[in-house]
Amino acid sequence: MKKKAFFTPVLMLMLMVGFNPSETAAQGRRLSFENLSHYDYKPYHFGFSLGVNRMGFALKPIESFNHLGGPREDFDSLYTVHPRSQNGFHIGIVSNLKLGPRTDLRFVPTLSFGDRTVIYEGRNNNQDYRRTQEIESTFIDFPLHFKYKSVRMLNTRIYVIGGLKYSLDLASAEDADDADEEVLVRIARNDFFYELGVGFDHYFYYFKFSTEIKASFGLRNLLRPEDTIYTDPIERLNSKILMISFLFE
Repeated sequence: MKKKAFFTPVLMLMLMVGFNPSETAAQGRRLSFENLSHYDYKPYHFGFSLGVNRMGFALKPIESFNHLGGPREDFDSLYTVHPRSQNGFHIGIVSNLKLGPRTDLRFVPTLSFGDRTVIYEGRNNNQDYRRTQEIESTFIDFPLHFKYKSVRMLNTRIYVIGGLKYSLDLASAEDADDADEEVLVRIARNDFFYELGVGFDHYFYYFKFSTEIKASFGLRNLLRPEDTIYTDPIERLNSKILMISFLFE
């Protein structure tokens, strides 16, 4: 009875894991196979990226704007002005130049689509009043990044990136005088960013796939002052974008 009690759980465990010495060895060889073993020795390579983003603003209001407003404005008095981020998407082309064993220089021109909102809340005719400005953006991005990679762990490695980016907003109403809708606040067409991110490379049999998350912080004050209740309460308006990208190289 003691032998039976001992061997029964052992037998069940062997059946559960499918214990087979030859099969286990074959699996070990498959798991230790390095895909694209010469990939990282190439001086340069190309690819493309797809992803989603969340565009917003970092808005700095003036110290006090409750006195703003009047009979010719939408607000008798203005309480708050704040931004709201919205989701978008982007596509890009990857160009990678090898600088060293763990360092690359990357140029990834990207077309990004998204919307951002500025919300104004106050009082009008003794009632709460709210207005929103939807700001549509279509960016052509020209980022230049340094990529620092960890040691390759079989078919995976982690990396960090950092660099600068110039962006041109094709949808900007900065100079538009004949807009179809009333424009409460205008933003500049050109912007500069610094960017920081982290990602994972995974080497498949035919290509390398990467997942990357990156934050972009605008350096310019985008606000175009127009001496209205919609621009006077804002001291600075900077872009703030979070991007999640899937890269095929």
